[in-house]
Amino acid sequence: KSCENYLKVLLAADSAAKKMTTHTEADGEVAALRARFDKVKAVAEAWVKKVDTLVKEWVLLDNTVVELNSWVAKDKSAEGENQFSLEKMESTLGELKNIFKEKEKLVEGL
Repeated sequence: KSCENYLKVLLAADSAAKKMTTHTEADGEVAALRARFDKVKAVAEAWVKKVDTLVKEWVLLDNTVVELNSWVAKDKSAEGENQFSLEKMESTLGELKNIFKEKEKLVEGL
């Protein structure tokens, strides 16, 4: 929001400069500031997108770990032995590995 407020100020300065009789210097400053604003905004939007993706991956990882923990705790028998299927455990472990690989790619991209 503050970027948009600065853009409004910049546009107001541009319109004020155009009303001046000698505004070539002001036009140059406004154009340079506008170019800087556009570059900063593009970088900020790219970072926000990367962080959003990273947060989604962390939430997915957290949910998977919580599911795995609850699943293991639920499957304990009265004797304390685990009664769960090996296939389900392997698929969940594979999902966790994929999440970690995706997270590593995202972190390298930052």
